[in-house]
Amino acid sequence: MPPVDSWRRPSPLVVAALTLLAGAFGGGVFAYFNLPAAWLAGALVAVTVLALAGVPVYVPDALRKLIFIVLGISLGASVTPETIAGIRTWPVTLALLALSLPVAMGAVMLYLRYVSKWKYHETLYASAPGALSAVLAMAADAKVDVRMVAFVQTVRVFLLIAALPGLLLSAGLSASTGAMPPMAGVHVATLADTLIMVVTGVIAALVAERLRVPGGLLIGPLIVNGFLHGTGYMQGNIPSFLLLSSFVVLGAFTGARFAGTTPAMIRKLLLDSIGAFVVALAVCTAFAFLAAWLSGESLGKTIIAFAPGGLEAMTILAFMIGLDPAFVGAHHLARFILIALLLPFAGRWLMGKETGAVRED
Repeated sequence: MPPVDSWRRPSPLVVAALTLLAGAFGGGVFAYFNLPAAWLAGALVAVTVLALAGVPVYVPDALRKLIFIVLGISLGASVTPETIAGIRTWPVTLALLALSLPVAMGAVMLYLRYVSKWKYHETLYASAPGALSAVLAMAADAKVDVRMVAFVQTVRVFLLIAALPGLLLSAGLSASTGAMPPMAGVHVATLADTLIMVVTGVIAALVAERLRVPGGLLIGPLIVNGFLHGTGYMQGNIPSFLLLSSFVVLGAFTGARFAGTTPAMIRKLLLDSIGAFVVALAVCTAFAFLAAWLSGESLGKTIIAFAPGGLEAMTILAFMIGLDPAFVGAHHLARFILIALLLPFAGRWLMGKETGAVRED
């Protein structure tokens, strides 16, 4: 006979269902008031509030992987022949993105080191603008305080999803509030085209994941279906209710990352995180202005492409507010790769520097 306490403890399935229900409620409230990125941001805010209040929240990782495939298919379906024609301008913006990476990271590191009084090594991993999974893995291997790094990174993604769409909309730089993705309302693909999209998307996701492509579950279907739609081979998207459900799951999953955050940790790290976010966003936006001016690309999508957020979240956010997801995804993928390749070497260099500083003290 199970212990009495186990009767009172809800099963993971029940917690997951309640978490998603809360996320759907938050998304519905945001959509009712026509707020930017409503279903994604609303779910994020609702689940984050529950997590910080100590309420059990949970989203199965298998469900997260599934919705990344669904979203990758839909993002690819939003690619047009005009998108393919515009690829010629990407080398200019990609080069400036690469240049912005050390500048943005250096600025955040200086802020965290001299304003927030962090150690050098922890400032490095907290300053990385994206590539969260790789950064946390490397931070754990370097034996720094992963909780501090994860908190700063998660707050940054939260602020970008919650605030950036509204800022772009108020500045007239986005095509939609994101309550309903612009491309989703064109028309639903035929049954035959939908089957082709699903089959090719799943195969591409599995292959990309097998090859360890960053964000492969999203990027694989995006590339394959982007090619099919960009060349005019097929048209149409998946049903809108699947998109909205996927946004709710993604928002709930991101909000659930705050589970287990103690009040003491919140007080200690929240101001540091907001300050680091403002510094990173200022640097990245400055480079985005320069990139848009030199390349002729629209400023709105360039800001999203340079924004210090995660690959999947920023690509999906671009899609929701009517900005080119292929352009945004390519830039965030490039930054992910640069961070994954260069961060270990920077970590070794800083480890030696911090050791020397301790000896001098």
